[in-house]
Amino acid sequence: MDAFIFKIVVFAALFAIGWGFGRHAERKHLHELEQKEQRLAYIQLDNSRFKTTSHTGQLVSSNVVISNDYFKYVIANIQNFFGGRLSSYETVVERARREAIVRLKLEAEKIGSNQIMGLRLSTTELGMQGGMVEVFAYGTAIQS
Repeated sequence: MDAFIFKIVVFAALFAIGWGFGRHAERKHLHELEQKEQRLAYIQLDNSRFKTTSHTGQLVSSNVVISNDYFKYVIANIQNFFGGRLSSYETVVERARREAIVRLKLEAEKIGSNQIMGLRLSTTELGMQGGMVEVFAYGTAIQS
């Protein structure tokens, strides 16, 4: 019985440590995203499909894959059992979307553009158990 309790305590301790490191990494990523978004705010985004311009444009694209940590996976499975929103996965998708847009703006910045027209995002779930999310962003970078 003592060996069983020891295993439970070790598991709980490792789970808590992993959860803490995961939250720290996520918060750090969100903070970095916020800083980059503020710096790149001058690059305007337009998702209109049929808007035209006389300016010459160039296709820009970005891609990001963000993995869900094991602890969020466990929490999501518990939430999934009871139904409702999987808020732990929503944060992964939000981070991936924001990172893809930041990278897209960085690509536009490299070529001297200050606007991206026709912005499109494509989201794909990767992995057998939904552990990763890929977001592909693309649009036409122009200098207006």
